[in-house]
This record gives sequence, structure tokens and C-alpha cells, in this order.
Amino acid sequence: MIEENVFDKIIDILRRNEGKELKIDDIIMICFENSIVSSDYLFLILQELSSRKLIESRKGIVKIGKIPDDIISDLKNRFIGRIRRIKKVFITPLEVAKFYQCPRRLWLEKIVLSRQEKEKIGKVWDGEAVHFALKLMLDNMSVEKDENFLISKSVEQVLKKYEGLIQIEKKTLEEFLKRFLELIKEENFIKIYSEKTIESIKDGVIGSIDVIGFKNDDLVPIEIKYAEFKGRIKKEHLLQAIGESILLSNYFRKEVKYSYIVYFQTNSLVRVEINEKLKREFFKLKRKIEIFYSTGKIPPKSKLPNYVERVCKGCHVKRACDNIELLRRIRRKI
Repeated sequence: MIEENVFDKIIDILRRNEGKELKIDDIIMICFENSIVSSDYLFLILQELSSRKLIESRKGIVKIGKIPDDIISDLKNRFIGRIRRIKKVFITPLEVAKFYQCPRRLWLEKIVLSRQEKEKIGKVWDGEAVHFALKLMLDNMSVEKDENFLISKSVEQVLKKYEGLIQIEKKTLEEFLKRFLELIKEENFIKIYSEKTIESIKDGVIGSIDVIGFKNDDLVPIEIKYAEFKGRIKKEHLLQAIGESILLSNYFRKEVKYSYIVYFQTNSLVRVEINEKLKREFFKLKRKIEIFYSTGKIPPKSKLPNYVERVCKGCHVKRACDNIELLRRIRRKI
């Protein structure tokens, strides 16, 4: 069970630090590095321990006392009970972005589970290959210090995995990875992680962030788009970036001031300033998704300008959507 595994991991972390005074920020970071998807779980357990006077806290510092074996079972049951009483629909930043593009597309993908028809070769697979190459490189940076070898090895693995599916050239992929390493150095990131899944129980949001950079007091989410930047950020890309900043901010209990979007096809790095207005817009769309989930009604198609070219052309559930429109036309004639 997920709840039991999370509880056991957090208790193990705390017991390894019995008798020590630790910064809350450091405990959160340890949880993050141990793939605890939400710091909300940590704070639920700390609340229980505090009520039993097993921890002392002051100004962001926690002193962890000895946690007796005979209370673990009761602690676990209370923790699991509290988690299971939470009734929320968890939605990803990407789903909010897709809903903005086309409410029906998200409904067909996530509720109806319509068959998705991906192209056999080309853009979709190229995008996957770029993300996988970046993950391989970032995950192995700590053990492989030769950057050229690291890039070459990552690209070779990607080309082997996606052989016959991608059109992207080896040299183009290598140059992208080199530029990303330059970005890491220019930003002076102390730590960097790829494709970490984060969950906010409070907000009912969950998602996997492509890259997270840490420097001084700044947390920087970075989204990779296999697309062109044409002088203006698409609203759906902006919404996804905002959602990911919310996740990161909630996890670390810190403000996320900005994020980056990297556009692969035009070698563009775009900075997104995070503000409250954009956050409110994100949650407004999230609430609309929850309403559609609960009503069972078929959502409308996209209402964006030029939506046929912008949304429908590359849609993986276009056939299912076309069938809905066909049935509606037939019913009107009867």
C-alpha cells in the first residue's frame, strides 16, 4: 500500500536522526531525495509526533526525540486514516493545459479512455527521445565527470531505444544536451533533478516536472517543449509552468519566483515570472475540470482561434471526437 510505504520511509528518516536538531528545510530535502512525493505526508507525521511531545520545534528547527517502537503501529493507523479521508480529484498541470486547449480532448483521454492514435514516426517520438536523453544525462552527471562522454553515451542509448521511430539527428540531440549543460553552469545550480513526481494534497495537484534546479534560495522548475518559440508563450505552456511552480512551492514551503521553458526546435530559453493572477487562473480551470468530471456530460470542443490547425490536427483522440460529432448530426436529422 502506498500510504504504508510512505509512512515507513518517513519514520525511517526521522529515526535515523533521533536526538538531532535539523532544519525543516533539510528534512524536506531528505524526503524529496528519497522520492516522498509530498511533504504534506511529512507534516502530518510531525503533527502526530508533536502532539505526543516526541519532537520539539522552534523557528524552522526540529529536534527529534526517541520514537518508541510501541507507538509506531498506532501512528501508522492514524496517518493512513487521515490520508484516506481526503477526498480530492488530483489533476496534473499538463491536464489543466490540455483542458484549456480542448476540454473534450482531456475528457476523451482521461475519462472515456478513448484509443489514442499516435503517429508511427516523427514529432511525438522525437519529443520523447529529447526528454529521455536529458534524463539520462542529468541522472548520470554525479558519476560521470567527462561531459563529452556523458553526452555521447546518453545519445547512443536514446538512438538505440527509439531506432526506427525518430527523425531527430544525432548531432542535433548532442548540441541540445551541450547547451543544457551550459544553462546549468550559467544559472549556478547547486543541485539538479529530472522528472521528479510531486503531489500537493492541499491543492489536489500532482505532476512530474521535467527538470528542477536548486540555487541559493531559489527553486526553478524547467519545462522542455519539443516545439518552436514564435515570440510569445502559448497559454497552455504558461498554465503548465504555473502548475509546476505551485507544486514545487507547496513541497518546499517556499516561493517560486520564476520558471523556464526550453523550446527545443528554436533553441529558445523563456523565463516565466510567477504571479498570483496566473495561479488563480490555473485553479479556476482546475475547478472547471472537476465539474466536468462530476457531471458526466460531454465537454465542448476547443474554442481557441484556429483550433482545427492548432489542436485538432495533431490530436490523438480525433477519431473518437469526430464520431461524437457524427452521431450528433445523425440525431438532429432524426
